[in-house]
Amino acid sequence: MSEAIEPPRGLVIAAGGWIIFSAIASFGFQMPLHLSPSSLTPSIRMLLLTCAVGMIIVWPLVRLSLPPRDRTILRTIVDALTLACLAQLIVWPLRLGTPWPIERTLLLDLLMIISLIGSAGIIAAASALQSSLVRGFAMIACILLAVGLQMPLAAIGFTPTGISNLFLSNIAQGGIPSLLTSMNSTASMPELIEWESLVAYGIFNGALCLVGFAIGAVAAIHPSAQANQVASGRRAG
Repeated sequence: MSEAIEPPRGLVIAAGGWIIFSAIASFGFQMPLHLSPSSLTPSIRMLLLTCAVGMIIVWPLVRLSLPPRDRTILRTIVDALTLACLAQLIVWPLRLGTPWPIERTLLLDLLMIISLIGSAGIIAAASALQSSLVRGFAMIACILLAVGLQMPLAAIGFTPTGISNLFLSNIAQGGIPSLLTSMNSTASMPELIEWESLVAYGIFNGALCLVGFAIGAVAAIHPSAQANQVASGRRAG
């Protein structure tokens, strides 16, 4: 019987430090004289954005830089669930300081979680393959998943104006740009196109997560089978 995985205490401590750093960077050391949604919303927007960067960019890069460990998929799931729970402690209480209704807050929350799910799939696959080259490509993939393809394409002078399909356009936009667009929206209630974009982005990240977990499971089984063959050969000899 395999031993239970220890709670990710180091991740919780690091995430707590990142939240404190984000709060200081967003609000500064002096609160506004008149506390109101209009005065607090810009700082809250910056805080949520910084926390999202920590979840879907910093965590994957740090996780992929660590040495490979056993039960990669389960550890990745535990880490992702831990970050998702910590995000709830930030998103929903801060909603009280903004004019966002529950629907827009739910949209922001789901955007962060969906991006986290896609990153978890990439981490599970790259960590199980135990290749430095694969980990490097996985880091690039996590960054592209977070910032989207629009920024790299714009950097080389190409604008994807020809992408008219809703599904493809949301994949190109990425998690952080979608989060910024939703937070900067002038409409209090999310529009139908925003929910459709969320569904399209969720399908893509969900499929990416399943494929990553499948690759991680196959890669974890293959070394075990190879080790059994070697052991059987030694006993037969």
